[in-house]
Amino acid sequence: MKEIKILGLPLPLYLVVLALTVACMAAGCIPNSLVPAFLVLMVFGEGLNTIGKTVPVVKTYLGGSVICILGAAAIQATGIIPQQTFETMDYFVNKSGFLVFYIAALITGSLFNIDRNLLLRATVKLLPVAVISLAVGILTSGLLGVVMGDGFWNGILFIGVPMTSGGMTAGTVPLSGIYAQALGIEASEALTKMAPATVLGNITAIVYGGLLNNYGSKHPEVTGNGMLVNDGKPVKKTPPMKPTFANLCTGMVIAFVFYQLGALLHKYVEIIPTYAWMIIAVVLVKGTGIMSEELEDAAREWGQFAIHSWTAAALAGIGFTLIDLGTILKTLTPFYLFAVVLVVTVITLTASILGKFVGFYPLESAIAAGMCTTNMGGSGNVAVLSSAHRMELLPFAQIVTRSCGALMLTIGGILVQIVG
Repeated sequence: MKEIKILGLPLPLYLVVLALTVACMAAGCIPNSLVPAFLVLMVFGEGLNTIGKTVPVVKTYLGGSVICILGAAAIQATGIIPQQTFETMDYFVNKSGFLVFYIAALITGSLFNIDRNLLLRATVKLLPVAVISLAVGILTSGLLGVVMGDGFWNGILFIGVPMTSGGMTAGTVPLSGIYAQALGIEASEALTKMAPATVLGNITAIVYGGLLNNYGSKHPEVTGNGMLVNDGKPVKKTPPMKPTFANLCTGMVIAFVFYQLGALLHKYVEIIPTYAWMIIAVVLVKGTGIMSEELEDAAREWGQFAIHSWTAAALAGIGFTLIDLGTILKTLTPFYLFAVVLVVTVITLTASILGKFVGFYPLESAIAAGMCTTNMGGSGNVAVLSSAHRMELLPFAQIVTRSCGALMLTIGGILVQIVG
């Protein structure tokens, strides 16, 4: 116990900081501002992460990232978090842009950390694998709808499509408006019916990430340990990082600029989300090599700094503010849970098999082309890849999530008009 350090602090000192944080929460000293919100997420996130990485059985099958999310969601579900603290965290994570700040760093850092030839080779094969895996999963959701007594098309519309539409804000919420107009119901009614599939699909993918990481450690022949492509072609190794304060500042600005460029392009072509535009811009810059290696290094160093510094805080924020266990439990039945888990399983297995066929490592393909189609957008990608310890796959995960999410949103809108 004496050797345990959390946030770089010895355990006794961390417990003092935790006690101070809890006292501030109870006294109502957590206003809507940067410092208290960041402190709560860092303290709770790193504490939960340490529990997940040190407790026997839990560390083997789930890991710190899964416990960060589910532990924070469970704490929130108990109602012990004061309302003021929840509102502060919600504002910080979802409204003031902490997740945007974090994900922008990850996208630029991880994309510039990949050899450009490898990036292009992988992307061409990745999307077909993801789309075919989705098709098999959607068909499965329809068959399960028949078994549940809701019908083939309802199974697709209310289980398969919501859980693969790219998340809550970019997928399920817009879908609820489309469904409401086509079916003549309130959008809130449609959202209530679809949201459990979206959230449960995300949770299942997160748990699977931890399980697959454990499986890969026992079966090294199925994994590239974060490398997706297994086609025998040489990959240029990136030089070791030697970050400086100046480089980190430059990398941060580069991440901000690419995000702002994505936001600008989204304003004029709204059908493509900001993150998708951002990915396209970074891929083009990386693919053409028009940015100097010095600047690329700064971007990837900033991305790595964000991963090591704020992942636990980001995951705790997702658990506290985006996963409502109470709502899920109210609408959950054993077979409904089985249906969601089976759809995720089918998509994951299909992506693994197809990935091996096209020259990917099966485990990495299962994650990037499979499970990252069933999570909640950018935050879901972070959660799944963290639990799988495969953050190197983030660029591919973002490409899959945004492309397939837009595809499923379109398919859902068309299907509800035809069969609704």
